[in-house]
Amino acid sequence: LIGMVDESSNLVEVTDVSIDSAGEGLGFQDFEHGQDQGNDFDEDDDEELLKNRGYGSSNETKNPSCCSLAYYKQFFNVTSTQIVRRLIRSIDVRPDAPLFYVDDSKPDMYGPFWVCTTLVFLMAATGNVAHYIESSKKELWKYDSRKLTTAAWIFYSSISIIPIGVWFALGHLNHAKSLIEVISIYGYSLFVFIPTCVICVFPSEALRWTCVILSFLTSSIFIVRNLGNLVIIRNPERNRSTKTKGYILLGVILFCHAGIALLMKMYFFEY
Repeated sequence: LIGMVDESSNLVEVTDVSIDSAGEGLGFQDFEHGQDQGNDFDEDDDEELLKNRGYGSSNETKNPSCCSLAYYKQFFNVTSTQIVRRLIRSIDVRPDAPLFYVDDSKPDMYGPFWVCTTLVFLMAATGNVAHYIESSKKELWKYDSRKLTTAAWIFYSSISIIPIGVWFALGHLNHAKSLIEVISIYGYSLFVFIPTCVICVFPSEALRWTCVILSFLTSSIFIVRNLGNLVIIRNPERNRSTKTKGYILLGVILFCHAGIALLMKMYFFEY
């Protein structure tokens, strides 16, 4: 046993000596940045590498294409304060009321989308509730799911087809107005019909007709105040022919708007 202990001690001493001798040969060596490495990239190389990997350049990020979601993101970037202010303006019928974009920086599609979506579901629900109230006890009442699809077709098509037509007409009249702005104006003009469809639940034809007519007049005033100011009142040097076309354009818009209001009353609340 004593011999084995002595051999182990000698082995430990030899190992320590070999480690010390190996450590004496070690040292730190300074390398210059990028020296003989071939991996030094500048900003141009980084951007080229990102392009090759499919990420695009920084200029594409700043100016996204209209076919990308990043382009439409800016039209949904609004605050609750701006939405409430615009909703209040859409039902303000005072002649000296401020125009729609007096102190707002840009149009939005967030408000018009949710106004139409709310109208679709609320119109279908209140129409069925009004039918339930008007139905007699002997009559078997059934929920009409077609009201939902009809409301979706009416409001989503009106907020897309009518503004596109107005936008083309404004371009023909040499008036600069973006399509997003026209959609925003027309979408907010439908806000007044939300409380109207709630009031129309009450079983009174006189009350229903009164609410529908007042809603149509309120939204029409809002449309004329924002679009009429552009095609008629502004640019007084325009000739009589251009102003006549402006009046015709407003007449067509109000005619389509009256058709929506009449369809709302006759289809959803006529029992």
